[in-house]
Amino acid sequence: MSAGVSPWIGVDAVEIGSRVLVRDDDGEHEVVIVDAVDADASAGRISGDSPLGRALIGSAAGDRVVVRAPSGRRAVNVVQVGR
Repeated sequence: MSAGVSPWIGVDAVEIGSRVLVRDDDGEHEVVIVDAVDADASAGRISGDSPLGRALIGSAAGDRVVVRAPSGRRAVNVVQVGR
């Protein structure tokens, strides 16, 4: 990405490759939705097949999604979506 270009422009809905800023009870977190082979949660790259990834796919900024994970359900707000 070139200098001066915002990563938060031009994406309406979350898909593989999207950069997503989410807010939950722990604060704001930036994640990138990737294919399973490229996932690395510690680096902020989550699989589209993960519970959070599945909940985010198709959502847009302003949406509230429910993540159904083995540890239970939690709500996440989608703050921004970009590339």
